[in-house]
Formats: sequence, C-alpha cells, structure tokens
Amino acid sequence: PPDPFLYTRRDVAASFADTAPVPTPGTPYLQSGRLFPPSVEGHSGLNKSTLKQMSAILNELNVPKEPIPTKRSCDLYDGVRKEALTLLILQKMVLRKEAELTAKRAKLAKMRGEAAAKVEAAVKFEEGKAEEG
Repeated sequence: PPDPFLYTRRDVAASFADTAPVPTPGTPYLQSGRLFPPSVEGHSGLNKSTLKQMSAILNELNVPKEPIPTKRSCDLYDGVRKEALTLLILQKMVLRKEAELTAKRAKLAKMRGEAAAKVEAAVKFEEGKAEEG
C-alpha cells in the first residue's frame, strides 16, 4: 500500500517550493522571500483553513510570525511549518479513515443483525413445523 506520510511530505514540500524564490547564478535574492505562506492551489489537503491551523500551532509554540530572515532561521522556520502542515494533513486523513471504519463497522453489525434475525426466523419456522408434525 502507498505510504501516506511520504506523499503528504512530498505535497507539503512542493507547496513550499511553489512560493519560494528561485536562486539563479549572479542574481541575489532576499531570504525574507521564503517567509511567505505556502501555495495551496493544486495540492491535496492544503487549503486556507489548514494554513490558519498551522499558524495557530506556530503561535502556540511561540514561533515568531516573521523571524529574522537569515538562511539558518528561514531553514528552521520552513522545517517547523512543513512539519506542522504534515501533522495537520495526516490528522485529517486519520479522522477520515476512522469515520470510514465506523461506517463499515455499523454496516457489518447491521448485516450480522439481519443474518441473525433470518437464522432465528428459520429456527422458529422449523420448530413450528416440528410441533405440527
């Protein structure tokens, strides 16, 4: 089976790559260009509400909204944001799978209940035949 963790990390990394400045030889760029939020278009599991949840996690962890834009701080900031997004997306996947499992268990219990009712009805029918005969 495919590894959802691998695909989620790949999607999150791609969303950051879409908004990151592209360094070209001879053309400097500012590290502060990396502080923009990741792109949500075209990436599964990413939307504006997920980005708000990511911001809430960063606030809870006391991560500054805009750290001093050095290479090292931007690398760390990107790493924390990627991990937070990965966590949120995987949590959503788990909730979806749990709901699916609950629905399948309910369907199975209903099927077992119907099967048990049919068996019980058959037994009563046979007992009724035996009493008549």
